[in-house]
Amino acid sequence: MRTNPLKALWQAGKPAFGTWATLVHHPRFMKLLAVTGLDFVLIEMEHSDFTISEVGTLCLVAREAGIVPIVRPAGMQPHDYTRPLDAGAMGLLLPNVETAEQLESILRATKYHPRGERILNMRGPHTDYVRLTRPLEQIQAMNEHTLTVAMMESQRGLDNLDAICGVPGLDAVMIGPDDLSQALGVPGDMKHARMVEATEHVIATCQRHDVPWGFSCQDAASAAEWIARGIRWMPYANDAAALFNTFSSAAQELKRAAGR
Repeated sequence: MRTNPLKALWQAGKPAFGTWATLVHHPRFMKLLAVTGLDFVLIEMEHSDFTISEVGTLCLVAREAGIVPIVRPAGMQPHDYTRPLDAGAMGLLLPNVETAEQLESILRATKYHPRGERILNMRGPHTDYVRLTRPLEQIQAMNEHTLTVAMMESQRGLDNLDAICGVPGLDAVMIGPDDLSQALGVPGDMKHARMVEATEHVIATCQRHDVPWGFSCQDAASAAEWIARGIRWMPYANDAAALFNTFSSAAQELKRAAGR
């Protein structure tokens, strides 16, 4: 069965770097990202118009290209988690995890026997269309290599983080800064004392449990600072930001050169 290279990176104490797919629907984008050397791509369903069919195509191309596709689902029902996995996602980014019980319920829906109750499909994108011939052994490998990343986006989640980090099957924790800052009453103010305190709480708790932690970074300077702090999960920018920053900078330089 296909292994997940992010697990090996984390076991070696190294960070994993990726980006977001929020805008670009074309499957060739997955190949382009793989060639850059990034480790993973987060495919956004919660805040985009991606259909499950498009997500399946993106996951298929990403798998073949050698970049790990991880999906942030749009809903919180069991099928919202299992459909992306059956379509080929190699992990899930779970929005707004607030309790250990909530996480355990999701893991039951997304893991196969004996760790969960995920419905068994013997052949599909998740198996690279190879039929399972040793299902008991092979589903254990899929359980092991299907990532579960929990997002911290509320005060309740912060309060319960110690218990959340103790749930078997959790692979990493990610701070969702926009929603978390809003929940803390300081929307968008990432340097506010409440956000700084929350971030340090997440880091300390994750380190105590040896759970990889991280969040999105938007520029190389801040990324370098957090790498020095031990960040192990870093989505860098997203497709929309990369396109905007590249072309807005180019437009300014071109107009300056032309005296406009």
